[in-house]
Amino acid sequence: MVKTTAVKRGNKPADSPSGTGNDRSRQKRKNTDKRQSKSIGESGKLKIIPLGGLDGIGKNMTVFEYEEDIILVDAGLMFPDDDHPGVDLILPDYTYVLENADRLRAIIITHGHEDHTGSLPYLLKDLDRDVPILGTKLTLGLIEGKLAEHRITRQRFREITPGSHVSITSFGFDFFSVNHSIPAAVGVFIRTPGGNVLHTGDFKLDQTPIDGVMTDFAAVSRFAKIGVDLMLSDSTNATNPTFTRSESEVGKALRQIISAAPRRVIVASFSSHIHRIQQICDAAVASGRKVAVTGRSMLTNSKIARELGYLKIDDNDIIDAYSAKDIPPEKVVILCTGSQGEPLSALARMANGEHRTVSIEEGDVVIISATPVPGNEKAVTRVVNALSKIGATIYDKQRALVHVSGHAGAEELKLMIALAQPKNFVPVHGEALHLRAHAQLAQQVGIEKKNIFILDNGDCLLLDEHGATRGEPVQNGIVYVDGLSVGDVSAVILKDRQTLANEGIVTIVSMISKRDSALVGRPEIIMRGVSAGDDPELLADAIATAEKVIVSFSREHRNNPNSLKKALREGISALLWERCRRRPMIIPIIMDV
Repeated sequence: MVKTTAVKRGNKPADSPSGTGNDRSRQKRKNTDKRQSKSIGESGKLKIIPLGGLDGIGKNMTVFEYEEDIILVDAGLMFPDDDHPGVDLILPDYTYVLENADRLRAIIITHGHEDHTGSLPYLLKDLDRDVPILGTKLTLGLIEGKLAEHRITRQRFREITPGSHVSITSFGFDFFSVNHSIPAAVGVFIRTPGGNVLHTGDFKLDQTPIDGVMTDFAAVSRFAKIGVDLMLSDSTNATNPTFTRSESEVGKALRQIISAAPRRVIVASFSSHIHRIQQICDAAVASGRKVAVTGRSMLTNSKIARELGYLKIDDNDIIDAYSAKDIPPEKVVILCTGSQGEPLSALARMANGEHRTVSIEEGDVVIISATPVPGNEKAVTRVVNALSKIGATIYDKQRALVHVSGHAGAEELKLMIALAQPKNFVPVHGEALHLRAHAQLAQQVGIEKKNIFILDNGDCLLLDEHGATRGEPVQNGIVYVDGLSVGDVSAVILKDRQTLANEGIVTIVSMISKRDSALVGRPEIIMRGVSAGDDPELLADAIATAEKVIVSFSREHRNNPNSLKKALREGISALLWERCRRRPMIIPIIMDV
């Protein structure tokens, strides 16, 4: 894994145009933890510092700080898109948490989705100390599985239930049920001497939920009577002008498609969407089919959900994917990962004929029961096209109601604000478009514009009895996870990768005599990813250009390899731009012989 931070300290601009700077390794971050100042806050004020979740759908992480105590709510990640070649995951920059690690009292996780739990293993490794982690039974079960993959076993889990109250130093927490696309999701009402904050977590107002658990309106109304000084609310669907449809409607569509399918049915969904998995299983059993599960995260999460009682299916109705090939195709539903077109997911492997146990055939039905996360559209389209070439029948949300969002639409968001009656409001969990749309909804409900704060990651909001004001921002940015190290991918490296992918690479090898600095033989040029097109003379002309550059250098300048390399790069770059309108990466190599 590779870590890169885009840094913002106060109002000081970052060094690079993209806002990236101060790339530091994990060890450097630990050293920083020991020597940085502990706090930038003011006495008697509650500080709210979002470290992630305000620049996209993902990597949600918010610091709540009062005096000497810090509580962290959520620790998520974001998946990369085409602008991040080679990057596996994107985490929030949690340097501020590490700098104040001895004051971190607990981590609260609102629910088990990756965009709220995914950065926990990396944060815990960097903290190098046990911190209580609070969550519902299912949330903690999913986290435990995630930590086990990272070989992290030492943690203090504290199970909470909706309706319960927990006190930690100067903080009091009241947890309440919210309906979402995963069971056991909660919002939290945070009480402090500096003020009370209502954090909705991810939610929708589904009146016919699969598990019968609805968003707790009574609790929100009760908090309103106590006094909500600040509300942080999910903005994901703020641009949806109506209500989000019920999850139960998806079940009806799934039953209809699965019962009418002439052959096998393959359903791709998020592995953490336990409500959706339950409906897939119910539809399969109702149609007399067995359910075969494949995909690492799908196997792991479905197993955990069954063990904890959140996923209900008889042992006789669920089988291993290896056994599916022995069952008539009209008697099986295959539940798999890959709804986002991930190259190594089970569905992508099936589409490419690379899956070890499942081969999709003409007439099979494939249901993509999810919406592509922004940036994944192209990947999903590639998988769909590959499946279509095989002859599979594809159902997605455009063809049938096989997916609904787990986030509240505009009317639900306004209802939640009206119930909570907050004095101040901060839209969270979304891109700039969603945050601003949510802010407008808050104004429509009656929140004064001066009391609505649209924050960036790293901004600080101070709350006390006099209201909310902006404080000094802290370091913020992103951490790139790439391979097996965390901390070394910078914007420069990403730009190099994009150049290699889009423009190609040219290597120039030249030998210079140590005795008289003369060119020995002719330069050798190797081009990769650079198309000569209808120009067969391009390579010969490039070699001639390199030779001319070296010969034109005086002997004393030839002994300065950096100057010679720069001249070679400029000469070859100019030639390639003129002849094929390309700017490949050019690497000159000077060898003394």
